[in-house]
Amino acid sequence: MAQHWFHFTTTPPDRVTIEIGGALGDLIAEELTAQTVDALANQAGTKLVLMDIRGLTDFTVMARVGLGTCQKLLRRRQIRTAWLVTTPRQHGLATLVAHNAADDGAAVFQTVAQAEAWFLSSGGRLEGMMARAKKRP
Repeated sequence: MAQHWFHFTTTPPDRVTIEIGGALGDLIAEELTAQTVDALANQAGTKLVLMDIRGLTDFTVMARVGLGTCQKLLRRRQIRTAWLVTTPRQHGLATLVAHNAADDGAAVFQTVAQAEAWFLSSGGRLEGMMARAKKRP
């Protein structure tokens, strides 16, 4: 697999942004989960996580499982998560991760503005999808 990277940015008092790029392999996903645990331990008041995977170019099947483990950790801490994507493959990955984690507090968006609106709302992922579907002609 090609080079990978991830970067954590904390925005006190309640937000962490995690940017992931390149090719995500099995062990890298485990490292990401471990670093997420550390980041959340250092910012106990975190209520929002922006998971920006727009730079992700490839991932293994086991990396997908690793991201699911990370999302389950966020669900247990009741952290609202917005996945930011640009490609259909990234969208599928983020949707699958949120679904498999059984996390109604995680949703997928294509713009930062959509993610910000999600953070300000109180509805769940499924409720939001239903509302957007009703608006379509």
